[in-house]
Amino acid sequence: MRLTLPCAAVRAATRLLVAPALSPRLPIPVSRALVDLQGRLLPVPRGTRSTPSSLGGRPSVRVSVPGSRDDRPVLFLHGGGYVVGSPASHRSLGAWLAEASGGTVHLLDYRLAPEHPHPAALDDAERAYRALLDAGHQSQRIALAGDSAGGGLAVALLLRLRATGLPLPGSVGLISPWLDLDLTDPAIARNTGRDAMLGPGLLREGKRSYLRGGEAVDPELRPLEADLSGLPPLHVVAGADEVLVGDADRLVERVRAAGGTVTYTRAEGMWHDHVLEAGLLGRAHADLRELGAALRRDVADRRVRVAVVGAGFGGIGMGVALREDDLADVTVLEKAPQVGGVWRDNTYPGAACDVPSNLYSYSFAPGDWSRRFAPQPDILRYLQSVAADHDLERDIKLGTEVTDARWDDDAAVWRIRTSGGDLEAEALVAACGQLSQPATPDLPGIERFPGPVFHSARWDDSVDLRGKRVAVVGTGASAIQFVPAIAPDAAQVTVFQRSAPYVIPKLDRPYGPRAFSLRFRGWSRAARTFWAGFFEFGALGFTAIRPFASTFGLLHRAQLRLQVPDAELRDRVAPDYPVGCKRVLISSDWFRALARPNVDVVTEKISEVTEEGVVAADGTLYPADVVIFGTGFRTQDFLAPMRVVGREGRELSEEWREGARAHLGITVPGFPNLFLLYGPNTNVGSGSIVHMLECQIRYAREGIRRLATGTRSLEVRPGAATAYDTEMQSRLTDSVWTECVSWYRTDSGRITNNWPGTMLEYRRRTSTLDEGEYLTA
Repeated sequence: MRLTLPCAAVRAATRLLVAPALSPRLPIPVSRALVDLQGRLLPVPRGTRSTPSSLGGRPSVRVSVPGSRDDRPVLFLHGGGYVVGSPASHRSLGAWLAEASGGTVHLLDYRLAPEHPHPAALDDAERAYRALLDAGHQSQRIALAGDSAGGGLAVALLLRLRATGLPLPGSVGLISPWLDLDLTDPAIARNTGRDAMLGPGLLREGKRSYLRGGEAVDPELRPLEADLSGLPPLHVVAGADEVLVGDADRLVERVRAAGGTVTYTRAEGMWHDHVLEAGLLGRAHADLRELGAALRRDVADRRVRVAVVGAGFGGIGMGVALREDDLADVTVLEKAPQVGGVWRDNTYPGAACDVPSNLYSYSFAPGDWSRRFAPQPDILRYLQSVAADHDLERDIKLGTEVTDARWDDDAAVWRIRTSGGDLEAEALVAACGQLSQPATPDLPGIERFPGPVFHSARWDDSVDLRGKRVAVVGTGASAIQFVPAIAPDAAQVTVFQRSAPYVIPKLDRPYGPRAFSLRFRGWSRAARTFWAGFFEFGALGFTAIRPFASTFGLLHRAQLRLQVPDAELRDRVAPDYPVGCKRVLISSDWFRALARPNVDVVTEKISEVTEEGVVAADGTLYPADVVIFGTGFRTQDFLAPMRVVGREGRELSEEWREGARAHLGITVPGFPNLFLLYGPNTNVGSGSIVHMLECQIRYAREGIRRLATGTRSLEVRPGAATAYDTEMQSRLTDSVWTECVSWYRTDSGRITNNWPGTMLEYRRRTSTLDEGEYLTA
């Protein structure tokens, strides 16, 4: 699990703990033990697996994370001045590199000096590389990487491979490489004292041990003087404050002069080998991700064209994820004139999130919020800033509605028809969401009403509600926000309630600028964890441990009694179904608004709308100047109005005639290379959909990675999809959602929207794409 600590804290820890372990004053066995111990304490990604192995007769450790490709190996040569270091000291770096590169990282335990001086380490590296070739790996699919002395060893290996005529690897990553064993670069003296990790002492000891007190005579040991033409793409990372930055500078300059391909990340303010702390330091993680993406890109078979439909939380998150990998040419198609999804469309007064900002945000971008429960302008601004910060805006086509998408099996592409023209894509990601199409009831006589009529998701800002008589149809999540906002200024608000909601207090508060800065920079992860636990408690109460839900019922009844003194009104707004069967709403203002003298709650059905207002089933006319629908969305039309046609002309809407279903809510049999975000059975009755979306984005990205590395089409097996759907429906049968009619269910009673477990369970189940569940071509 990755932490994000302040740079100053990581620098201090490096200076106080890591640097002393590398001191030449310590006996070498003690240094080796300390360095290995520190490496074991560094965090690794979730799902990391470290398997002892061997390469070329030397021990090695095979490091993988969910989604790592065995056919895209990374041979990693660790640093340590040729005298310390091992797979144990570099397990964390290897795991983060496996995540970033998408390949399996092989940490070679090459022989160390002084027991085994040059050329022992280089011989071991060559044998390990040959072993990968002998195992059937294509050289173009192998990446070679190393840090510090391991970086110098990697360059020496390249020169040896070229000299012996062996095929070179497809990509090379070098982290703070030590290339000049003569230690002549001025940066060594200039940055001594500034480098938090390394000083010249270990370098001198490493040279003496590695060369047996001699000089670097072998051309392999003088790469900065060698012919550097004809090498594979090199990707170099170094810290501007490190003692070896001059070696990296000179290498990059010489490769470019030789006409080679090289990228260079020269990290300002960073010390030697700072990416070793990728699990702790944000800059280190970003630099390693960039390096891994470059390695992945070099060994990929092709760039995948990906069309993403929708630019809300799902579409923007998908675009950012694919941009990080740089394996795909991404086009985000958005029908509206700006990004934002539901947070662009829902501009009604009081619009805000009912999940705390800490949890209702991407894990990689905490955001700047004005309140604990962010208002709509904050969220829209947040989405716009994420798109801008990740340079996604140039990939977004605004004002472009997708009308039709058809799978061409011969070409293995999706042919997509849009309002702005046709395009093709190997992969199609539908990020339309479940709550994008407003549901408006067909009330008799509504066409005769002379005043403004609109849905809360299409709020008409030109209508001034001050002094007006407003009829509000519906008491869902939107209504409980806008009714308290408009009630103080309206002459009369009549709320037509079909079903009373459970409403629990909203523990909201504003964030001041300084309080916000401290909260989100120092405590955002802790707050995110707390709120995730709170909502997971609710999820268990709605599914597996039903008594937990009684807590929400108690909170609802306590707030109702405190805020509504009128017993008759309390009876009218009391739910008649189990708590959680419909969406539990969060507000501290709803009941107070209903108790206002100018607000009335009508529980009779609406019989018709006339020129004067709304008539209830008992014949009572409620005069109105404006009618506002707070009636939610068409939650069963997941991709409407887009028409999606898969293999053999199968239309998705027809496949879903009895209710939408998808494997993990993401993939559908008969529809290759199609990935759904916020698809069937992924809504959370308690939790954050942004968390669920990030799980789906990672899963879809893994599928797209398969396409980039040789797979032509990826289609979930019908058996796997059926087994999953059977499990879902069986578990949902025991949930509270079967006990009333709600937007979670179809007319037949099938629950198509909700996930029957916790967010943690969904993250685990989507952590890796099981190729055994898929048909590939």
